[in-house]
Amino acid sequence: MRKILLGELFGIAVSRPIELDNIVQIVEIIPEVAIEQANLDGKTFDDAMNNIISEVLDFAERLEPEESEIFLELFENECSTRMTKSVDNDFEIIDPSETKWNFYIRFKVSEPLGLDQNVIDFLGKYIIKPAKKQSLKDDNILILTSLDSMTYREIMFESKKVEQALILGLAELGIGVAYPENLASEATLEKVKREAEIQFLEQHTKLYDSYYERPLFHFSDKFGVVLFQEGSFPWDSNANEEKEPVDVTKLDAIFSTAYDNLKGLQIIGRKFNKIEIATSILTTSIFEDSLINKIILSMTVIEVLSDKVSRSDKELRVLDYLTNVLDEKSDIAQSEKEAITKALTSLRYQSISKNCKVLVKELLSGKDAKLFYKLYNYRSQLVHAGVLESNRDEMLKIYYDSYSLAKRVLSAYINRLDESD
Repeated sequence: MRKILLGELFGIAVSRPIELDNIVQIVEIIPEVAIEQANLDGKTFDDAMNNIISEVLDFAERLEPEESEIFLELFENECSTRMTKSVDNDFEIIDPSETKWNFYIRFKVSEPLGLDQNVIDFLGKYIIKPAKKQSLKDDNILILTSLDSMTYREIMFESKKVEQALILGLAELGIGVAYPENLASEATLEKVKREAEIQFLEQHTKLYDSYYERPLFHFSDKFGVVLFQEGSFPWDSNANEEKEPVDVTKLDAIFSTAYDNLKGLQIIGRKFNKIEIATSILTTSIFEDSLINKIILSMTVIEVLSDKVSRSDKELRVLDYLTNVLDEKSDIAQSEKEAITKALTSLRYQSISKNCKVLVKELLSGKDAKLFYKLYNYRSQLVHAGVLESNRDEMLKIYYDSYSLAKRVLSAYINRLDESD
C-alpha cells in the first residue's frame, strides 16, 4: 500500500496507514525532547512533559477521526509498556503501570461562584475548593483536585479532558476560566515564582540520558494542569505581590501637562472625538485583565488615531483602468460586477496597518514605526488564532510594549494639535 505522509511529530514522520514503528519512535524520543526543552527553555521537567503531551494531542486532532483514534490508542498502549530505566542501582525504577499519579487544576475565575459552601463534588472523582478562603462565596482562585490515582498514561489524557469540561461548564454559566500567563494582574508574580521554581529544581534535580532524579515533592500553588506523583510532598510558596503607592508628585506633573495640552482645543470636531475614543480604549485596556485583549485594545488606540491614506496616483490609475474594463464586460453578471467593483474601491486606500505605521512614523520615529509593525503582527495573530506563532514570545512584554507605544502615540497626537484643530 502506498504511504501518505500525515505529518511529523518531534522529527518523526507519521504516515498513512499509521504504523506501530512510528509510534514507538515517538515514545522513545519523548524523554530526550523533554530534557532538551527543560535545558533550553528554562522550563521545569513537568512543564516540558505537559507541553509535549499537548503537542501529541494537537497532532492527533489534525488527523482524520479514525486515524486519530488509532494514533492515540497506539500511543497510550506504547506509553503503558514503557518504564524509566536506570543505570544506578540506588535509583528507583518507575513503571507507569505501577506508579500512581494525581493532578490538580488551579485556575482563576472571572467572578466568584457565590456559594455558601467550601467544596463542590463532581462525579465522586473531582472536587473544587477555594484556594485561599474557607468558602466558595468570595474566592476567585479555585483548585480542582482528582480524588482517584491513575497511571501516568491515564492521567495525562484524563487531566486534559477534565480541564476542557471544567472550562466549558463554567462558560455555560457565564464564568470565564484563565491562567496567570494570560492575565496581567497575575503574570508578574507567576513569573517570579516560576523563576524561583526553576532555580530550586536546577539545584535539586539530576538529569541523565533518559530519566531525571529529584526529591519527591510537588508545588501546590502552580496554576494550570499540574500532575504529581502519589505520595509526593505538597509545597506552597506563599508568594504574594505588594504594590507601591501612587506617586502623587508624578501624578500632579502628568495631569498638569495633559491639561495644558488639551485646554486650548475645541471639544467639537473630528480630532477631539478621536482623542476621546482613543483615551477611552486606552484606559479600558488597563481595566481589562486578559493580556490578549490588552494587546488588541492597545493597538486599537493607534488605529483610531490614524487617517485613511490614499494609494499613489499610479496605483489609483491602475484601479480606474480595471474598473473601466470590468464595466465593459458584458459576459459578467451585474451582481458579480458590483461585488468586484466594491472590492476595487476598498483598495483605493492603504491597509489599516500601513495607515497606522505612517502615523507612528510622523509622530514618533521610524524605529517606533518598525516596532508598531512587529506589535501589530502579534495583534493579528491573537485576533485570528488566539495564540502567538512562537511560544517564546512573552505576552506580558508584548503588552507593555503595545501599551507604551499607544500611550506615546496618543500623547504626541495631542501635542501636535493646536487651537485651530
